[in-house]
Amino acid sequence: MSHTDYTAPPTCAAFMKSESFFRGIAGPVGSGKTTACLWELFRRAVEQHPAEDGLRYTRFAIVRQTLTQLKGTVLKDILSWLKEVAEFKVSESTVYLNFGDVRSEWVPIPLENPEDQKRLLSSQLTGAWMSECIEMDVDLVPSIAGRCGRYPSGKLGNPTWYGIIADTNFPAEGSDWHKYMEIEPPSDWTWFKQPGGLTLEAENLPYLVQTEETIKLAVNDPRRIAQGRKYYERLATSKSPDWVRRYVHAQYGDDPTGTAVFRETFKMSWHVVDAIEPVVGHPLIIGQDFGRDPWSIITQLDHKGRLLVLGEVPADDVGLLLHLNMGLRPALMSTRYFGRPFVIIGDPAGIQRSSIYEETTFDVCKRAGFMAYPGATNDIEPRIRAVEGYLLGSRDGGPAILFDRRYCPKLIRAMAGGYRYGKTKAGVRKPTPDKTGAGAEYTHPVDALQYAAGAAHGGMQNMIMSKLHRPITARKPVPTGGWT
Repeated sequence: MSHTDYTAPPTCAAFMKSESFFRGIAGPVGSGKTTACLWELFRRAVEQHPAEDGLRYTRFAIVRQTLTQLKGTVLKDILSWLKEVAEFKVSESTVYLNFGDVRSEWVPIPLENPEDQKRLLSSQLTGAWMSECIEMDVDLVPSIAGRCGRYPSGKLGNPTWYGIIADTNFPAEGSDWHKYMEIEPPSDWTWFKQPGGLTLEAENLPYLVQTEETIKLAVNDPRRIAQGRKYYERLATSKSPDWVRRYVHAQYGDDPTGTAVFRETFKMSWHVVDAIEPVVGHPLIIGQDFGRDPWSIITQLDHKGRLLVLGEVPADDVGLLLHLNMGLRPALMSTRYFGRPFVIIGDPAGIQRSSIYEETTFDVCKRAGFMAYPGATNDIEPRIRAVEGYLLGSRDGGPAILFDRRYCPKLIRAMAGGYRYGKTKAGVRKPTPDKTGAGAEYTHPVDALQYAAGAAHGGMQNMIMSKLHRPITARKPVPTGGWT
């Protein structure tokens, strides 16, 4: 058997090293996703522990929407890369890998009719590969998951690894796949996202549209890379903007419903960073949403004028006082924030007195020991504009607002599409975000962010500083005659 070398591009390598039950890799066309998936199955077949007879048994389903797609892309790539060890038996619709002690079955299964799905959902599998998964119904994943880890068994041993791998281009915002990739990914899912084809970090360029001359150059030779980039440059000028966005730039496509509030202004790769540390000498501005789910968003304006979104303090069906004492206070006493001056900016509706206790929501905050003031407005339009002012702004060549990925998971999911405009029964978009439907759970963190952004953007910083740093007036000396 001849020698074959495969070096995975960086994102593909990280994808292959992951042990998550469901692993997906998303990127532009031509970026090496399919090749990475087939080598991942090959690796798992080789690493399977031998059975009692010394052989390594595995069985993988390769799922795609149509048989034509399976034959024209996936099957062709498998037989090209593994032609010396793989045999496709048409009568059994199965690829067999029989070499050394490896006995692996790869079963291509389209989803064109109910019989295909029945075949898939009655299979005993080691694992599955969902090729171009966004073309399929996301609800298939749990059913496919239930078939994995069931082969080998008995005298053939047990699966050393089992799970689902998937490759895809980017879906449209608001789609079910967008939800599971960005907004609410299940705990045992991990996604790996490749850079766009026209970025400096684009992957697989040394192997795209090479000439007889450039293919002989080193893989990192600038001329060979420039030749590969022509593949994406041509696509970028010949397709629709939405197609280019998804298949060249590796970004989520336009939301066909147009209901994500920040769909045009929030960019995950631009506004979200892995870690932010609070800066010294600047107060914390805590946006506070009241009600029965009183969320807090901790922010800070730094010396560059950037709004740092440092953390979220969630609440679920508790009163404000309990949230302040059991949620927000412990967070502010942590080493991350300890000793930093802070002020709460909350929903202006909180100035209304309770009909029972004759106390406002801000009175509750102050009674608990928190300095609290109402935001400038409760009108949704200026609140959204305050956030978008930061999303669209820049500071020193970077974004004007930064979100800490570690401490703001729910807020980031809300910004990425969970916070949406409501719709009427006729399907017409409402002018206000949804507070009762699927997006209702995301309104609390975003409302809190809006109050903080409104305070920072609306010039309340000077007032906040003056309240937090009141000058201390020394007492006048007592006349000595006063003692006589």
